[in-house]
Amino acid sequence: MDDFDRLKAELLQDPATRRAYEAREPAFELASRLIELRRALGLTQRQLASMAKMTQPEIARLESAQNSPTWDTVARVLGSVGAEIEIRVRNPAGKFVKLRLSPGATAQPSRRTKPAAQPAPAPTSAYFSAKGTQA
Repeated sequence: MDDFDRLKAELLQDPATRRAYEAREPAFELASRLIELRRALGLTQRQLASMAKMTQPEIARLESAQNSPTWDTVARVLGSVGAEIEIRVRNPAGKFVKLRLSPGATAQPSRRTKPAAQPAPAPTSAYFSAKGTQA
């Protein structure tokens, strides 16, 4: 256990801190998975931002979990690299149901974009589940 893990464990002993952390945990998990995907594709924040028709600070905010992004924003970022979202939901009967959200709406071109003749990025097999595990 490193110093960060020890500090985290100590801080999470406080019930109020634990509740606040657990409330933000999905945002932290999403941010972590976005960073992993971007790095696996060999992209910088600036490159990913350009592909998603966003700014580098917007990608940085997503990756820092400063706020909770909309589904449209997540779809825009993932769609820009050919990834898709898969969510597992447990219904009231206890059965898991998979929801696959293929980002159909691509980012609208801006004046800064290059000509449309560029090849699309290769799709990835990465997806995100409700527990945040990558398959």
